[in-house]
Amino acid sequence: MDSNTTTTATIPPAHAESELVRSLCTSGCYRTPEVRRRIGASRLFGRWDGWVYWRVARVITAGSWAARRGRHDAAQWRRESEDLLQIMEAAGGSVTIEGMAPALAIDGPVVYIGNHMGMLETFFLPGIALAHGEVTFILKESLLEYPLFGTLLKATHPIAVTRKDPRGDLKHVLSRGVEMLKSGRSIVVFPQATRSTVFTPSQFNTLGVKLAERAGVPVVPLALKTDFMRVGKVVRDFGSLDRALPIHFRFGPPIMPPFKSRDAHATVVDFIRKCLIDWGGSVGNE
Repeated sequence: MDSNTTTTATIPPAHAESELVRSLCTSGCYRTPEVRRRIGASRLFGRWDGWVYWRVARVITAGSWAARRGRHDAAQWRRESEDLLQIMEAAGGSVTIEGMAPALAIDGPVVYIGNHMGMLETFFLPGIALAHGEVTFILKESLLEYPLFGTLLKATHPIAVTRKDPRGDLKHVLSRGVEMLKSGRSIVVFPQATRSTVFTPSQFNTLGVKLAERAGVPVVPLALKTDFMRVGKVVRDFGSLDRALPIHFRFGPPIMPPFKSRDAHATVVDFIRKCLIDWGGSVGNE
């Protein structure tokens, strides 16, 4: 596939009212409208992190209750994701999403492989990836034990790994992941051992490309910079907000099968490295 190809995707009726999905489907990009920043109550309270997280908690609580009642579906997950994005925009966040058009042109599931900085990408990516189709995450098992948020995550059919048994995790991911991909559901993989604002290629494993190779589906590289939300000192997942830092998501040209996992891995790593350098991010040694 030509990485310069543009596409105009058909917007599903359920998404027609969504500014985010409409922008992604017509241009493959999205940028925070200036009018959305500092609107309404945000003019008074948007600089207070406690107010922001109170709004986040309301979204997560509503999603958790819906999940407990068996009423949490892809449409609700998309709405929650977009609500969280708008909360951060109203608090001063500036979001740029680029390069989604080639992924949207793919008819079928993909494996998104990206670096991992914090909780913000877990909030935003459902709203972005659902523009293409059903999606879920590979995530650490302990997240499913979180109050409220864990209940919501369970409803999204994640593939949970222990991160204590690499061999067992790999076997589980390849088995369950191939099953999900063959059913038409895309998967987001963060191959780093832990979240970090520094991208270190040596800590970026090959789990995602091995899964895509086994299933015979495209790999979509994903570079992101979400240190707008810092890692917390008390609660690791929810730290202070640095409103001077823009939020970036950039999708790379899809790597179409057949491919060798080693070559695909090198391509993904190189893409993320170049994007982070472009954004002034931190890249560690090999």
